[in-house]
Amino acid sequence: MKYLNCINYRFLRFLLSALHCLMLIQLGAQAVKSQETEKQIAGYKYKQVILNTEIPADGLPIIIGLHWSSSNPDEFEKYLTGFTRPVRLILVQAPYPYKTGFSFFRREPEDYYKLPVDEKMAVLLQEGEKLSKFVEEITELYKPKIKPAIIGASQGGDLSYVIAVRYNQLISLSCPLLATMDERIIKTLQLKNSAPIYVFHGTADPIVKIASAKQHIKSLKKNGFKVKLATYENVGHDIPDAMKTDYIKQISRTLFSAEK
Repeated sequence: MKYLNCINYRFLRFLLSALHCLMLIQLGAQAVKSQETEKQIAGYKYKQVILNTEIPADGLPIIIGLHWSSSNPDEFEKYLTGFTRPVRLILVQAPYPYKTGFSFFRREPEDYYKLPVDEKMAVLLQEGEKLSKFVEEITELYKPKIKPAIIGASQGGDLSYVIAVRYNQLISLSCPLLATMDERIIKTLQLKNSAPIYVFHGTADPIVKIASAKQHIKSLKKNGFKVKLATYENVGHDIPDAMKTDYIKQISRTLFSAEK
C-alpha cells in the first residue's frame, strides 16, 4: 500500500509540474506573438502590433497596413500574420465612418466613387498627401532601420499605389492588393534607388478587372518604376492563402534582408 501511495504521489507531482510548464509555454507564446496598442498621429488612428519580440524597440521594421472599405484594422490584421522575425505592424484606421467600418474616402453625403473624374482624382491626391504625412511621422516616431513597407487591399491598395507613385522616397516597398489607380497621377520617376511595387491580383476580379491591373503595370514601367504583377487564377476580389503567402514572403525579403 505504501508503495502504491508513493507511486500515486510521484505521478501527481509529475502531472502538476507538466501542467505548470504548459501554462508557462502558452503565456510565453502569447507575449512573443504580439503587443498591441491603439494610438493616433497625423490625423489617423492606428493600431500598433509588435510581433515576435517581447521588448519593443526603435529600429524594428515597419509594415503599414491599409484596410478595404467598410473594414477596420482588426480585420486586416488577420491578413498580416505569418512573419517570423520581429516586426512592427502599423494598422491604419481610415478616417471616415462607413457602414460597419471605415473608409479612406468620404462616402456621405457625397460618394467619392460617384464624383466626376477630375474631382475624384483631386480627392485621391488629397487623401494620398494626408497619408504621406502619416508615413513621415510614423517613420520619425519609431525610427526603423529601413523605410517602411506599405500594403493595402482594395481601397487601401489604391492608396498604396498613390504612396508608391507620388511619395516613393518614403517607403522601401509597396504592395497594392486588388487595387486600381487613376493613371493620370503617374509622374516619371526621378529616383535612382526607387522602392519597388509588387501588385497582387485575381484574374477573375469582378470589381477591378485584371486588364486594368496589367495596364497599370505597363504605364508604371514606362515611367521608370520597378513593378511586378502576381496573378491568381479564378480568384475574384479576395485574398486567397496563396496570395497572402506570396506577399508575406516579398515583404520579409525586402525588410529583413536589409537588416543583415
